[in-house]
Amino acid sequence: MEYIGLDIKINVLPDKDRVLSAMDCVRGSELYAAVSAEFDALYEDVTDALDVRFTAAVRDERIYVLITAGERISSLSGQLFDAGEGLAGLIVNNCADDVLFAADEAVTERIKYYCASVGRGILKRLAAPESVPVSEQAVIARTAPVTGVGVTEAFMLSPAKSMGYELVLTQDESVFKAQHNCSECLNANCPRRSVSAKDFSIVSDFDYSVKTADGVAVDIGTTTVAVMRFKSGKLACAKSGLNAQRRFGADVLSRIDAAMRGRAGEMQAAIRYQIYDMIKAVDGVGLPTVVAGNTAMLSLYMGWDCTGLGSYPFEAVCLDTVTKDNYTVIGGISAFVGGDITSGLYMCGFDESEDVNLFIDLGTNGEMAIGNRERILCTSTAAGPAFEGGRISCGTGSVGGAVCNVDIKSNTVKTIANKPPCGICGTGIVELVSELLSCGYCDKTGRFIEKYSDGYKLAEGIRFTQKDMREFQTAKAAVRAGVELLIKKYGECDIANVYIAGGFGRRLDTAKACRVGLIPKRLAHKCRAVGNSSLGGAVKYLERGGYAGAARIKAAAKDFNLADIPEFNELFIKYMDFTEEV
Repeated sequence: MEYIGLDIKINVLPDKDRVLSAMDCVRGSELYAAVSAEFDALYEDVTDALDVRFTAAVRDERIYVLITAGERISSLSGQLFDAGEGLAGLIVNNCADDVLFAADEAVTERIKYYCASVGRGILKRLAAPESVPVSEQAVIARTAPVTGVGVTEAFMLSPAKSMGYELVLTQDESVFKAQHNCSECLNANCPRRSVSAKDFSIVSDFDYSVKTADGVAVDIGTTTVAVMRFKSGKLACAKSGLNAQRRFGADVLSRIDAAMRGRAGEMQAAIRYQIYDMIKAVDGVGLPTVVAGNTAMLSLYMGWDCTGLGSYPFEAVCLDTVTKDNYTVIGGISAFVGGDITSGLYMCGFDESEDVNLFIDLGTNGEMAIGNRERILCTSTAAGPAFEGGRISCGTGSVGGAVCNVDIKSNTVKTIANKPPCGICGTGIVELVSELLSCGYCDKTGRFIEKYSDGYKLAEGIRFTQKDMREFQTAKAAVRAGVELLIKKYGECDIANVYIAGGFGRRLDTAKACRVGLIPKRLAHKCRAVGNSSLGGAVKYLERGGYAGAARIKAAAKDFNLADIPEFNELFIKYMDFTEEV
């Protein structure tokens, strides 16, 4: 064993501008002065608590690296969260993250000098869970020990403010890929990501005609958060952005896992700080407010235990509609069919309709429902974040510059707000895959022809790869299999309308969605894009009181678990391919 450094202390301090920027707190924002003052007040305690150290060990053509910010900084944030000082805890956590990134850069420089001295290069960086199993963190901790750093039974580093990774050595001295690669990171919207965009344009769009609403409506999505303030039925102000919890994971399950690993307080503080900042920005503090979101997001927001959401039989602590003073949180139907779906069904009139309608919310999770005012059947499928650009190498949310329309024959792409291309969003992915199939650039299994084995280039720096294709296929197969089983389980009926919800659905070309097998062709002519129905339902609830309608939906709705139906796996495999099914 050879050590580049063994339990070496690194003198790094948090940078105020970077920390506040990571919290989406920029100069001129509503809360900048308050957060800045809080940072200053905490600075001495933070620097006293920091104990940044690292070990880098060379073994078997790999360099094992372990870095920690120390136990005391993790304890400090925990104490603040326990005391109800969420903003202070959030600042401390971001300070710890900031010094870890700075320490990583310092360690990288040391490794660069080592490689130069032995005539080697770095072929690639391996980190869990993107490129190695989480269990590999136990190997890293053993090989590159740092005093006070261990591994939990779930193979997570402890204290939490630690990082470990492996660097693969190569004989090629000209190669040095030791740095963290943002494009491969599963936290696609990490605040420190070098390829991000935050100028949302369609997240707040929904198909509901507002007449008399007064107050604030909030939608807490897994990917995005939207806030609207109305005055006498007129939109007075709106604000939207990426969910601040995305740094803890791109999907619901990863955030539940993070909560179970002791980060629930941090996530609650992050979303509460973000929503308060947004409500203040629209001048809505103190006004009647209605909040909708999926069960996990609302549980994290309310501070409810998420343990039951992470394992069978998947139960939530609370699914009730909660009202306190002038603040209402819309209740859900089950662990994975939450208040956002109750709200969406309410916006679409399921509480009043005699006709049978189908509702599909194409977001980070694929929730769906079928029925009318008398009977509603719901389910949810783990589609993953591909429909919102997650886990796609050049994916992004519905932001300015996101590719949303593709025409291969004319070699043209269109972007949201006509801005320069910065990535590809969900609708753009559906468009592109449909085009690739029509042009014969991939076969029915999704495999690219040899000419595009390295992926299809959409624009400079934006390429759709074979791995991206598989991510999309997995998502669309899960949704399509869920839709077919939902209809089958409900029973023979004439579906009057198919409501496609979510910001993704607002721009969806249903013909192309059918071409790729996401939506059954037999229902194409009945499809209607309704946008962010969760937010729209919250606005309707704000306007009408909503108690009777939302309560009727919750009473009429029953859900079932797709995992309990063996046929789901068969259909999932079937719909992975791009067949001509109706």
